[in-house]
Amino acid sequence: MKKLNEANLNVGDIILTSGPNRMSRKVRKWTNSDISHAMIYVATCSVIDSTGEGVHSTNTQRLFFDDESTVVALRYKTPLTIDILNKITDFARAATGTEYSRAEAVAVVTGRFKKTTRRQFCSRLAAQAYAAGGIKLVADTDYCSPEDLRNSSGLVEVDEILLPATEEEKSHWENRLDIPRLMAECTNRFLAAARKKSKNIYALNDVHLHIMQHPEDDRYLSKALQASGYLTVWQKEFAKSPWHYDLELMKQLGARTEDGHEQMTWYCRTTVEGAAEGRRYEINGAQYALLAKMTESETLRLLAELYGTLDRLHKHRVRVAQQWLRESHQPNS
Repeated sequence: MKKLNEANLNVGDIILTSGPNRMSRKVRKWTNSDISHAMIYVATCSVIDSTGEGVHSTNTQRLFFDDESTVVALRYKTPLTIDILNKITDFARAATGTEYSRAEAVAVVTGRFKKTTRRQFCSRLAAQAYAAGGIKLVADTDYCSPEDLRNSSGLVEVDEILLPATEEEKSHWENRLDIPRLMAECTNRFLAAARKKSKNIYALNDVHLHIMQHPEDDRYLSKALQASGYLTVWQKEFAKSPWHYDLELMKQLGARTEDGHEQMTWYCRTTVEGAAEGRRYEINGAQYALLAKMTESETLRLLAELYGTLDRLHKHRVRVAQQWLRESHQPNS
């Protein structure tokens, strides 16, 4: 069994994998390839991809691969600027909740292209995300396969991206609450309700546009948002990992096992190094607050409050990690 080597992955990397399921076998056969799926590495331990459940993020610490599986990581041939990386990851995040398009994914193989929609499939999402950053990886960003990405002249393969994994590690993660999965379920519930009002709502970012055009739907959407559980996922994450926000708990946890200090150092350093990744909370909160004021929308007010809370929590989490690093790595500490 194998897992990803997070230390050798960078934001913006495209991870290609194979899988044992029927659809994966078909894709590999149709494209004459040993890979069938593409994911974008958007932050430490986080990828975004498009599956049958739509576009969502996944904690990569929960990804385990059979020894027979093919796993490849691709990186742009020259270092990307922060601005370009932000455009790539922002595009992927903005697609959150977008439904999967099996028909268009199949069209890549059959060549029977119909009208292109805003729905997604894995390799299209990766290609379009890079295109949003001004980089064209493949000839057709709307219709491409994972193998097309692998053959892109703009990408090079990353070395040593896998580590051995154990059944115990896999079981550990399977027995923990999966917050990204819970968020995906809540997002899908909300968008399923929202799409009853308009077929033009593909992703979360389409909701505010619909409200501005159809303010009469605001009450319905605000109730659907609250019923979905989307607004309270953060509370479950807080309850699951309170030590993220409490220095004393962090110290206790770091001292609990022989490798606890090393693991806590890794967590704190990656948290501090990735502090800028939380900028989306501040930006989204400010945008929703402005739109809520303009429209007097209850739905947008609730979203503004949510992102304001997420912004405060993220900044507090970074401060605690910084404090732990300072105190735990002082001479003679």
